[in-house]
Amino acid sequence: MTSYNTSGKIPVPDTRIQYIRAGDEPAIFKAKWVIKDPWTLLENAGIAVAGGRITAVLDSVPSGPSVTDCGPGILMPPLVNAHMHLELSALADRLPLGKGFEPWVAALLKERDSIGIPGLARAARRAIDAFPGQGTGLVGEISTLGITRSLLSDRGMAGVWFHEYLGTGHPDLTLSADRPLSVSAAGHAPHTTSPDLLGFLKDRTQQRGLVFSLHVAESDAEMAFMAGNNRQWHDFLVQRGIDPSDWPVGNNNTPVMYLNDLGVLGPGTLAVHLLQVTALDLDLLADTRTRICLCPRSNQNLHGRIPDIPALLKRHLAPALGTDSLASCGSLSLFDEMRFVRQHYPVVSPADILAMATKNGALALGMADRFGTLDPEKQSEFIYLDSGASSRDQVLEKVTCHGTD
Repeated sequence: MTSYNTSGKIPVPDTRIQYIRAGDEPAIFKAKWVIKDPWTLLENAGIAVAGGRITAVLDSVPSGPSVTDCGPGILMPPLVNAHMHLELSALADRLPLGKGFEPWVAALLKERDSIGIPGLARAARRAIDAFPGQGTGLVGEISTLGITRSLLSDRGMAGVWFHEYLGTGHPDLTLSADRPLSVSAAGHAPHTTSPDLLGFLKDRTQQRGLVFSLHVAESDAEMAFMAGNNRQWHDFLVQRGIDPSDWPVGNNNTPVMYLNDLGVLGPGTLAVHLLQVTALDLDLLADTRTRICLCPRSNQNLHGRIPDIPALLKRHLAPALGTDSLASCGSLSLFDEMRFVRQHYPVVSPADILAMATKNGALALGMADRFGTLDPEKQSEFIYLDSGASSRDQVLEKVTCHGTD
């Protein structure tokens, strides 16, 4: 379990997690257990690396000076936090939870402005520095203010930095497919971002082969607005300088149906949350091969409900996991998120949960060529987890329930 000291949500390192970034020289790392992918578990195995890439996963490990014995625990892929808001890290424990989405948003905007850019940046930097100790190697970061791109780049983090837009207009976009940190665009949500802007952002990111992200079907406020029954949210947008009067809402479409009509869904779109969806919505997401990311702990805290993961898995939608922000969640640890899923979804297998935090996340961010599994040609980065697993049956359970013992 990730713990914090008393000076404002600064994570205390979990000494059982070691993040390994292998160098360019040929080397082998071995352990009692190696999780190549959620469905391939090897005993007394190793990972051979060279030139920054995995060259082989070894069923048996030769002896030699280039071999590092990590110990009796587990070597596994780095975790993927496919959706977070680092620039809200300074808002930890400062916002009302469980009192409705609209009061939370209003308080967020007020608190964020009162803290200011320097304070937001300091807290975001602390959160990034904690990633290795949480096993996180790949991120999907959503930034409205634009302050976290350089912070991630300075730390050599891999992933996608999404510059988020809401309202109307066609902004000047800076997009990049460069690695390790790609730069893409996100629309905030269908109830805050005009249909024209959503289409513009999706089109420009698709042209560059980048993932486009947006929040979908998260709150009661969104559902009511999309159905044409939330004048309060309409007025809130107008107060923020956004006039939604000509948006095609109010025809009883769900947010998913609305986005499908706009042509925004598809394999290049990452739909986040999907807390309130119908069977037809799920069919549309499956038919369009839209990518999915879920943030169950944040959903529970903000909305008092959690997504229907079994229904998503039944349709082979391969959901990824994210933590959202410290403004709505107790930590940015994917181990904490996996443990929550294991506790609240007993019918979901540990293998499927681990896939959500590794393979599915890499696929969702368009980074499956480098992360997600320990296959050859993937990045030579992995986690060693001192788990105490003494049998094959315990390994995935120890990973997905890490922090309960």
